[in-house]
Order: sequence, then C-alpha cells, then structure tokens
Amino acid sequence: MKNIRYIIISLLAVFLFSCNEDDIIQLNDSEYVPVANIQGFGTTLEISKDRKAEMLTISYTPASYGVDIVTTDKLQFSASSDFSNPVTFNATSSDNTFSFSVGALNELLTETLALPVDVEASISARIITYSVNGVDTLHSTPVNFTTTPYLDILFAPNTFYLFGDGVGRVAQNNKLKFHKVHSEEDVWTIVWMEATGSFKLCSDVNYKGVIGKIGDPASGEYTLGTVDNRGEDIPVPGTAGYYTVGINLATNKLLIEPTNVYICGDNVGGWPTSTVVEENRFKQDTENKTMTLTRSLAGGELRLHVTHPYISASDWWHAEFLFFNGIIQYRADGGDQDRVSVNAGERTITLDFINQTGKIE
Repeated sequence: MKNIRYIIISLLAVFLFSCNEDDIIQLNDSEYVPVANIQGFGTTLEISKDRKAEMLTISYTPASYGVDIVTTDKLQFSASSDFSNPVTFNATSSDNTFSFSVGALNELLTETLALPVDVEASISARIITYSVNGVDTLHSTPVNFTTTPYLDILFAPNTFYLFGDGVGRVAQNNKLKFHKVHSEEDVWTIVWMEATGSFKLCSDVNYKGVIGKIGDPASGEYTLGTVDNRGEDIPVPGTAGYYTVGINLATNKLLIEPTNVYICGDNVGGWPTSTVVEENRFKQDTENKTMTLTRSLAGGELRLHVTHPYISASDWWHAEFLFFNGIIQYRADGGDQDRVSVNAGERTITLDFINQTGKIE
C-alpha cells in the first residue's frame, strides 16, 4: 500500500513539472477566488507634500486557490478603468495588507503614470495574485478613487532641473534634468520649449535652490541668480521646438540654442569637427516633437553627440549619448558607454527628448 502511495505521488510530480510554462494547471476541482474587499483608498484619497511621509495601509481579503499553495500579491494602478496600461507598484504585501508612503504613491502617479500635478485624476487599483508557473493569475475587481497628484521635485545631488510653463511640464525627478559635460565646468539639457511661457532652474540646496535670471541677456547669454538674489523667470525664445540649454558653472551664465545633434564615427567616415555638417545633423519634426536623421550609413558603432557654444567642439564625446533598448542614456562625466551597432544601408534614427527614447528603422 505504501509503495502504491509513492507511485501516485511520483506520477503527480511528473505531471506538474512536465507542464509547459504556458500550460494552466487546475488545482483539484475547487473554485479560484481572487482578492476581494480592498479597503484604504476610499472614494477620494487626499494626498499632499506635507503628508508625504505618512503611511497608507491598504487591506484586503486574500485570494484562494482552494488548496494550501504559495502565492504572491501585487498592487496595480491604472489611469484607465480597463487597465489597458497597468503599472505594478513596488510594494510588498504582509498579512494581507500593503503599506507605503504618500510620497511613494505620488511618485508613481506623476512619474510612471505621467499624470499632471494639481489636476484631479481618476485612478483604478487592483490586486493580482500569482502562484507557481502554469497556475492562473487572479485579478481582483478594481476599486476606483480620485486623487490630486502634487509637485514634489526629487533632487539628485548637485544637479539642475528645469521647470515652468514654458518647458511643457514640471521638473518631476529626472524628466528635465541637466547632464554634466565631461571634463568641463558646464551642464546641458535638451528640452522642448513652448511658443510662450518661461522657466526657472531648481536644484538641491547645494546648487542654490530655485533661481532665474538677473537683468537682460547679453548676446543671448543670461546671468543666473544667486542665493542673495534668486532672479526672475527666464522667457522661452518664442518659437516652439527643441532647444539645448547650457549652463557655465564657472561664470554662472546660461545660454539657450536651437538643438543640434549629430552622428559621427565609422558610420559616416569621420569624427568631429569634420563631421559636424548638415547631412549628419538631425532635423526637427515639429508636429511629432521628435528629431530624425535619414541617411545612408556605412555600418558600425553608433556615435551621437550634441553641440553647444559651452561644449568643446573637438571633444565631442564630452556631450555624447546613446540609447539602449529604446531609452536614451547620457555619458555625462562617466566612462565609455556600451556600444550600439548599426547595419549598413539607409537608416532613419528618431530621437524623442520628451520621453527620452530613441529608435533605428
């Protein structure tokens, strides 16, 4: 009898572990019941910067697979009730509750869901339950609530950001972050500026906080404010488009120039400054708010850089960048980036500096 029991157990184990990952395992004949009774959001969730350290507790009735089995619960949010683009929150459940700060939720709302600040938003939340490979993932019935995200700039040390109605959105986290110029006392960023409006700079306390301009520009160059005189808003140039904003940290000056991005290296048979010519320059697509370059390439490593009067023309790599898996990354003051290769032939490279993405077609 004992041998028969071992044989049955062995056969069951073979069945479970021979299933493909996409196969669905039915755990006996019991009913699967997803998470229910999600509590804690209410119909309106009040959040604000002065409450960012407060903890929110979301409780729920756990899911059931009808048997004792290991499960993992995850909390998801969406700006649409159909969860067409759900975002999984980085929070761990314990004793059928999720606990997280108001600040963490606000960061998800403004950064991941890209919701505007100071505008009431309708949010849907649900809890999904995972188990072993092959067992159905369970989704709770969504709960819906409204909340109003707030502005909370999360500074990186010694880093400038842009914010204001003239630059399209607030300076949440790294969206409008300046990048260091390698080996030089300068920083730069590429930003889409509206036809009207203005902006200021902001930073952590070591970089003076919020500052603008002092007086009128000289040859297009602004003098930046100081701790004693933080200055006024800086107006945008007046024509919508991409602009490169450079700051000379040594002289406390700022200069706005229309963005010029170039390809160089083996793909075009040379290096700056000889390759800084029109056929290697990315053109602005104003309608789609992108920059594109279509040309025949020799094939090889992709090398891209921006030019600006504050950046050494011959040391192009001081302001080099690439994109990896579609996401733009900047060399800044770091070492050589990983290489990206391009096949020979006519190619179109598209850069989106609003969403910080790039692609080759």
